[in-house]
Amino acid sequence: MQDAFFKLNPRDGFVVTDANYLSDFDRQVLTYLYQPLMGTAAYSLYLLLWTQQTLVQTAQPHSTLLALLNIDLPTLYESRIHLEALGLIKTYQQVTAAGRTFTYELYAPQAPNAFFTDDLLSLLLYEAVGETRFEQLKAQFRLHPVKVSADLEEVSLSFLDVFHVNSQLLSQPPATIAEAKSEFKTPGTTTQPQLDERATADFDWPFFKQQLHASFVSVRQLDHYHDQLLTLHALYGLNELELAQYVNESVDITTNKLDLPALKRLVARQPTKVAPTTATATTTETNVAATKDLSQNDQQLITISRQLAPITFLTQLKQQQGGYVTDSEQRVLERLMSRHVFADASIINILSHYVISVRKMPTLTQAYVDGVANGWLQHNVTTPEAAMQEVKSFYRQKQALKRTNRNKQPLRKETLPDWAKDGYQAPKQKVTAEQRAAVQKRLAALQANKDGE
Repeated sequence: MQDAFFKLNPRDGFVVTDANYLSDFDRQVLTYLYQPLMGTAAYSLYLLLWTQQTLVQTAQPHSTLLALLNIDLPTLYESRIHLEALGLIKTYQQVTAAGRTFTYELYAPQAPNAFFTDDLLSLLLYEAVGETRFEQLKAQFRLHPVKVSADLEEVSLSFLDVFHVNSQLLSQPPATIAEAKSEFKTPGTTTQPQLDERATADFDWPFFKQQLHASFVSVRQLDHYHDQLLTLHALYGLNELELAQYVNESVDITTNKLDLPALKRLVARQPTKVAPTTATATTTETNVAATKDLSQNDQQLITISRQLAPITFLTQLKQQQGGYVTDSEQRVLERLMSRHVFADASIINILSHYVISVRKMPTLTQAYVDGVANGWLQHNVTTPEAAMQEVKSFYRQKQALKRTNRNKQPLRKETLPDWAKDGYQAPKQKVTAEQRAAVQKRLAALQANKDGE
């Protein structure tokens, strides 16, 4: 993840703040439900940031986190973007003359009941731990409320039965009470990724359900798998009739329920095809301005990216290089589509081209794709033209950094010894009478030894 060195620097400062209260139970949820999704490095980073929020809110360098976690910068950046994708932190950046500072706002993990009813999170956990462990985790966090029956009577007392409050203060509370109520009132905002309706604007959901009216699968099941079905539509370019046919073929006849893993396998085995995307034929003024700086090859690539579904585009890209799309690459694209981070699927095609053709990586990996996607989101990339400009901007920065480092290197001047220079003459030294006598004495000794042999 060489991009990490452009997104983050060990000298960059960071501060930590909290948006929710964090408890020991949150730590359990984080350990058992979130850790299989994010990995040990991201888990350790979250726990470390949790401890940092109790300190004085002065910026510390990221080198502190690197030293405490004993990891390198790419691993730190990868861990951070995993926490961002799971809704556990929000990152804010501030650039001043003194340097760059990041503010990490911590959010509590979802409660278990919200986690298991979230299609994205529960599906990721299922894929990470398997069916057996998934069932164990469900049992571990399942609540067991009292079931009211005829022979069971509640005898709990109410608040006012036990506590007595001044009625005058209750009717006219002090100003400090009103201030505290206002300060501690939290907005009801969500932090988890939600379905982006723009990404599936071309899919007629009621018409799709109508095609399955006579099938065995129930409408309730279709609504339950709403996000996953729309992800398959956007990922493989399936229209309503095609997806309905695949759903019909994936129903378990013994239970009359949709087998989602079987549906995914069935769709993945089908030949790829050209499919219409959500992009319109008209070009906005913003796109026209962005296209001016793009070459003819870049514009042709954007046109093709708008015509092909992500799996089809990646398949043709890999075939051109003599490779094939692996199962893990299909899961990478599926997870990226299921998060609905890009409203235009053609942006994902530009991302695939960047990783495979530009960066010359043999396969798409989850960590690297997440890193690039997060970087593009932070730079407000919403069109394929903007994605192409982001790729070019990255390489301009990289080339500028290389030139800067090359200019900083001192030039080495090779100096020749005197004896290697043209016109060299050995210096003449004066020999004293003592030196001459010593030499003659040694020569006489050597001659005597030779005669003795």
